[in-house]
Amino acid sequence: MIADDRELLHGILVHDIRRDLRRHLRPMLAWYLLFTAFATVAAAPLTTWSLAALLHWIERPLAGDLDGLRDNLLALAWLVLAGALSWYVVMLQQAGMLLVSASRGCRYRTAAAALLGMLRRALPLAMLAACQVATHALLAMPWLAIGAGLYRLLLGGYDPYFVVMARPAALWWFLGAFLPVLAVGLLLHATLYFRWLLATPALVLEGLSPISALLRSRDLTRGRHLRIAVLVVGVALTIAALPLGVTALYDRAATPLLDWIPPYRLLTNAGMVVYLTLYAATVLGVLLLGTTVNTLLVRALFHRLGGARGGRAVDATPPHPGRFVWGAEAAFLAVALVQASLAVASMNLRADVTVTAHRGASTVAPENTLAAFQAAIDAGADAIELDVRLSADGVVVVFHDSDFRRVAGDPRTVVQTPLSAMRDIDVGSWFDPAFAGERIATLAEALAFIDGRALALIELKPDADNAHALLDATLRAVERGGHDDAVMLGSLSPELVRSAREAAPELPLALFANAALPGTARRTDFDMLGLNHLQIDTAALADARRRGYLLQAWTVNDPERMARYMDLGVDDISTDVPAQAVRLRAERAGLTDVELLLARLHSWFRR
Repeated sequence: MIADDRELLHGILVHDIRRDLRRHLRPMLAWYLLFTAFATVAAAPLTTWSLAALLHWIERPLAGDLDGLRDNLLALAWLVLAGALSWYVVMLQQAGMLLVSASRGCRYRTAAAALLGMLRRALPLAMLAACQVATHALLAMPWLAIGAGLYRLLLGGYDPYFVVMARPAALWWFLGAFLPVLAVGLLLHATLYFRWLLATPALVLEGLSPISALLRSRDLTRGRHLRIAVLVVGVALTIAALPLGVTALYDRAATPLLDWIPPYRLLTNAGMVVYLTLYAATVLGVLLLGTTVNTLLVRALFHRLGGARGGRAVDATPPHPGRFVWGAEAAFLAVALVQASLAVASMNLRADVTVTAHRGASTVAPENTLAAFQAAIDAGADAIELDVRLSADGVVVVFHDSDFRRVAGDPRTVVQTPLSAMRDIDVGSWFDPAFAGERIATLAEALAFIDGRALALIELKPDADNAHALLDATLRAVERGGHDDAVMLGSLSPELVRSAREAAPELPLALFANAALPGTARRTDFDMLGLNHLQIDTAALADARRRGYLLQAWTVNDPERMARYMDLGVDDISTDVPAQAVRLRAERAGLTDVELLLARLHSWFRR
């Protein structure tokens, strides 16, 4: 073992990784392709199916707030399982790369032998992943409990949205008390991570059991955690920056060249396929390089600190090894070509996207007021999203928060205030003095005001124990006003959406979610899934098309992001600035197909 840590780390960076990259980069390519095929066919589907099955069992598709100890424990269990499975897939890939780097022989046969070796070690690696993730979960319990206790003590009496938007003094007290606890917790997690960094090579290259591998890693890294952390984090940040740099380079240097393509759809399609193929190949190559460097770094650390090399030779060599190498690289380019072709083919150039005004035009007038609804109609919004709660005397009122603190400085809660008392609350002055005197509207008044000029997307905001009462009162208000054909009900609660379907099967329904795995929502019958826009990608869109529901992106206020989701093919965009979205939609309607293709490419790179 080398005594001087600086010499050790310098040797790893300058000598070991450079030498191993020269020797193993092309075998790593063959392994990368084999493992990608394995992950696509087996690992990823099994992981997704397992997580979705658990969510189906607990009937929680990560759609909204989790209330109560049981829900929080189930959510924590799901997160632990998700972390374990994800980490397991990473360990499988690293195990194969370690076997490749420890082998001498034909590139293709080395990769195939590594795949077999990885499968033989699948069970011990699964046990190692479970042990590591479970330990981190247990380590997180104390600081999570402290954070929950501080939140309940300091912020429990506030509406969460008020805390986010108004940032009361209690929030700073909470942050001041919790951030040191969080820092200590994260430091302990980091220490544990770097203490166990070499467990996977110990298991793979020395054949140790999971527990013995953890102990071996602890012994090898003892006293060197800080220097190892600086090296590993520095390399990781460099690797993470590479794909971003490639994307920026293509967008700024190569994308303008597409403007030289003649304005014919066939030529534009061909040019974009070639362009995206080169881009995908470059990004895949960068990802391969980053993954390889990370694995070789761990292997070099393991060897330099005293771990066994585990070298072995591949016995059999095919008669023409070069063909296998070129075949792997051809497959690499073929994958990029298929991805590019699918990307171009999936471009829904003339998709009709609708625009929903989130709480009305809430950047023009106070949210959830008749003034905001009128501004949304004037902007040309197709739908107006409004929030409803139940007053103390059972009237459905249009209001978002659980109390009036954020918009009126009044700490009373909606559920404990009768409508007659709400009439005296000014909900306009906080926004602008020009709206002084703006009052809270009832749902009946709001529906009569909108009067079919836009679809009313009513989001149910129940308080504790009044969800079904709110649903029943909302349905009565809709029926009495005769607005059945111009209303959609929505909620963050899958249970409440199911109840709405049973109570009013003819009404269209929306389920709002912060995140959702593919297939997790199939137990809930709805017509539209509203996803936090940061969670929307091609997979979410494909799942919506396969299951036959509309997909909404909320809440999107940036024009470039609006363009991206329009290009992606979402059905609806919820925004605080409906005029901007309507104007962007009109501008894109006036473009030719070629211009739309190029516009989509630009927005795709800036996603």
